[in-house]
Amino acid sequence: MPSKKNILLASLFISIIYSTFASQPEPSGWKWLQEWFKSWFTTPQQPTSFKKAVAASGKSLDLFNFYEHKEKKQLAAPDKKNSFMDAISAADTFKKAVRKNKSIMERLKNNPNKFLFGASSSSYQYEGGLDSNNANAIFYQSKGLKPAGIAIDFWNRYEKDIELMDSKLGINCFRLSIAWDRVQLTRESWNQNAINTYVKMIKLLRAYDIEPIVVLHHYTIPQWFAEIGGFEKRENIKYFVEFAKKMYEALHEDVTYWSTFNAIEGYAFKGYWTQDGPPGLHNMQLTQTVMAHMIDAHVETYQAIKGPNGMYHIFDTKNIPKPQIGLQKNIVPLDPSEKSNICVRTISGPFCIMGATMQNKCFFDLFNTGIFEMKIPKWINILHINTFAKDSIDWIGVNIYSKMEMRFAKTIPESRPKFKTANINYRDYPEGIYRAVKTIYDNIARPLGIPIIITENGIAPVDDNDEQRTRFFRRALYTIRKLIEEGYPIIGYTPWASHDNYEWPSQTQPDPYDRPYGMFKVNFDKISPDYMKRTLKKGAEYYRDFIKEYFKQQASF
Repeated sequence: MPSKKNILLASLFISIIYSTFASQPEPSGWKWLQEWFKSWFTTPQQPTSFKKAVAASGKSLDLFNFYEHKEKKQLAAPDKKNSFMDAISAADTFKKAVRKNKSIMERLKNNPNKFLFGASSSSYQYEGGLDSNNANAIFYQSKGLKPAGIAIDFWNRYEKDIELMDSKLGINCFRLSIAWDRVQLTRESWNQNAINTYVKMIKLLRAYDIEPIVVLHHYTIPQWFAEIGGFEKRENIKYFVEFAKKMYEALHEDVTYWSTFNAIEGYAFKGYWTQDGPPGLHNMQLTQTVMAHMIDAHVETYQAIKGPNGMYHIFDTKNIPKPQIGLQKNIVPLDPSEKSNICVRTISGPFCIMGATMQNKCFFDLFNTGIFEMKIPKWINILHINTFAKDSIDWIGVNIYSKMEMRFAKTIPESRPKFKTANINYRDYPEGIYRAVKTIYDNIARPLGIPIIITENGIAPVDDNDEQRTRFFRRALYTIRKLIEEGYPIIGYTPWASHDNYEWPSQTQPDPYDRPYGMFKVNFDKISPDYMKRTLKKGAEYYRDFIKEYFKQQASF
């Protein structure tokens, strides 16, 4: 039975939520809260077995069982290929779904081969040589955690890495970020050699017909920017915008897709709530303030490039790509523990709603209404207005790895072997793509009429198990295909990550090399003659074969 303390806390949260939202105008007020309740309770059954599994109470377990049933059915008849198990059949069926989705085909100019199948990376986690001017590196060292060092040495090995991604994996898209701290050494000085290297990197991707998605901020900032208050201060936004303009000037000939930020709430919560990143604070008011300022930075960047007097219009627009500027959003579904009894689940529900509210509500509101507002007595009081936001986004990225299960106000670790991964915070949850895309579509993509790219999604299997990785990709691609069949405007999938890499350390998981997300294995053994050697994993072959078949037949116009 729950303690009196937890019952009182749940009651308090319910009253806070009511007082926060009930007085607000629809649709951002009480109706918004109703929608969150609907997403928690069992939803009406849908006509197909897949939709029934998605809609069922205890979503992950039911959809997991749905996938297992299909896999067992195939094993019972191994000679009969189907669009779930077999990569070739799956790719053919996927392409048919893309062709039938009018929204996608319009955005791909009636060429399904323009669908983006790629992989993701980030500068600090890949490049190496970034510890001296990087706020994250300095923060980690102050906490006794290991900084990236040379990471996977991508900065010196990118030519071979790009060639391998083309020849061994067959991707047509690569998401990479620019290291702001490498490019801008101080407020007044720029590293032109670094900028030139990024230009070469992007042109090499183009030479292999790989579409770059360039991210301007992936969880790290220069130390000098941190020392003047970072995104806590509205007046500091100008420095990020100048950096963005500098990179657009350098790369505008070869880059169509730009992402200003990889998950502003991820950065804000790590640095200002969970204390896993710089500056290591625990302050929800500042967390929300930083999020608001980062959206402002996105809007100002967008307007500086694509606004009426933006840089794009200065260049010869006939000979350069029209920039498509978006940003990415982490979605972390929060559910009451599936193992708990109905009493515990009921009390845990309001905490799930509260957590989702902290992460998502203001982000969605600002892009829809121009208002970023949250008031919780003695905790948060923020009102931020930006009327340009809804007209300053061309696409939205969704990052989805796992859901979190809660028992009262605390998240609980996964104990079921079937769902465990090497990342102690994440479950094996490819079916979560369905929930995440639907959340993004309902709250951003549909109201604003913009497409979706699934920009991060992946698995770090226990012991780097190839069978678990294969199963993950099979289920993820099937889930995306079902979403496309239902009409969702998904134009790309860039799972994390192309290579094993430096993963963000924390006090609970301090080893940055114990989460093997990569499709390419990287040998980190410094005494090995094969140190830093890249090898495509068997568990990535399903994704490789799927991509190869998808692009095998050229699109007919």
